[in-house]
Amino acid sequence: MTQERTQFERRVVVVEDEDFLRSLIASYLRDSGFSVKTASSAREAVKVIQDSDPDALVLDIDLGSDISGIDIARRFKVVENGIGVVFLTSISDDRFLDADISKEFPKASYLNKRMLSDPATLVDALDATLQPQGGARYRHDRTASRPLANLTKTQIKVLKLIADGKTNKQIAEIRDTTLEAAEALVSRTMRSLGLDANNDHNLRVLAVRAYLNSFNNSSNLV
Repeated sequence: MTQERTQFERRVVVVEDEDFLRSLIASYLRDSGFSVKTASSAREAVKVIQDSDPDALVLDIDLGSDISGIDIARRFKVVENGIGVVFLTSISDDRFLDADISKEFPKASYLNKRMLSDPATLVDALDATLQPQGGARYRHDRTASRPLANLTKTQIKVLKLIADGKTNKQIAEIRDTTLEAAEALVSRTMRSLGLDANNDHNLRVLAVRAYLNSFNNSSNLV
């Protein structure tokens, strides 16, 4: 497989703000026959992508700035321009994002750093995004084992509001519902988390912990 890759240079830009992980990914992809450039921030990524006109992007989503990996993919119109995309992130799935990956980037792959036990999967996903069928079969954000998989997108949004310290009354105002409806939604969300709704304070602490754990930055790549 490596010989096939080296016959035709395929340019990839890796955008990752963690220095060691970025270096590790770039080294692995180079060893797999790709021509690789890297960027450590959204601002740097824009310049590198403009200068190199890559065939594919490996994008971390949370780059520690107002511009995310999703924004970069939108900025360069990856679908229209035929650029392959692998979102490589610690965010379990797009229910936590202002995005619908399947709708916006139907051929993109979405790999969770914590679920990536074999780096060869990254190469396979990248290969797939460069093929006509795309890399949609490499979607950790659709696996049943992902964090909070049993919650709906509405419940995820409510969980985020709880993590932000919002009261039930504030949640009702934000969602433009009655207080009773908000309380019922919060209760359903807690039950989905397997939490007992008897102690509201402890309940919220546990809910926040569950939400934050879904953003754990640990990675099996390192």
